[in-house]
Amino acid sequence: MKTKNNISIKVILFLLGFSNLLAQESAIDILQKVKDNANLIENAKYKFSITSEFENTLLPINGEFYIKDENYFIDTPEIDQIYDGKKFYTIIHENQEIIVSNENNTFFNFTPNQIFNFFLSGFNLQIEKISNNSYFIIAENNQEEDVFYSIVINSSNLSIEKIEMIEKKSNTKINSFLTLTYDYNLIVPLSLFKFDMNYYKDYLIVTQN
Repeated sequence: MKTKNNISIKVILFLLGFSNLLAQESAIDILQKVKDNANLIENAKYKFSITSEFENTLLPINGEFYIKDENYFIDTPEIDQIYDGKKFYTIIHENQEIIVSNENNTFFNFTPNQIFNFFLSGFNLQIEKISNNSYFIIAENNQEEDVFYSIVINSSNLSIEKIEMIEKKSNTKINSFLTLTYDYNLIVPLSLFKFDMNYYKDYLIVTQN
């Protein structure tokens, strides 16, 4: 009888482990599909909001994000950022300063490729639940033991609706990235992704490598 019980327990543990593996693969699969979908979309526009539950000199911040191929333009009241395919131009209006940098030194880090590459590299992804319109994914990383991320995916258009950073111990939300609206296949002028110094004649340019 004891032997049968031991076998039953082992079978149950195996099935639980196997189901967790399937869930992890499914979460990765979903995120990969969202990434592939984002890479296919041209001329998109997002309205976004980034908030924090704690005192922050920059947040909350609201703005619009335009993307065409690899080029993008982020427009907020405080800070703008342009990527023309070669360089990043971060325009800080309060300081009248423009920081010119390469890909490894950007101010905003929430372009589709940046988000997906972040979560698809080194994270343990689990499906928390699936509703009629959304996938809910939990992302954990051993290098960030105190926090985890909650990702909400719109299942109808395969876009990210929300990303929250949550403290594990208290289950308190720390930061939140929210997509307010999402449109694509728009007519977006190329001039939007070109940096023009004529608009910033009194601004100081700082170049970073």
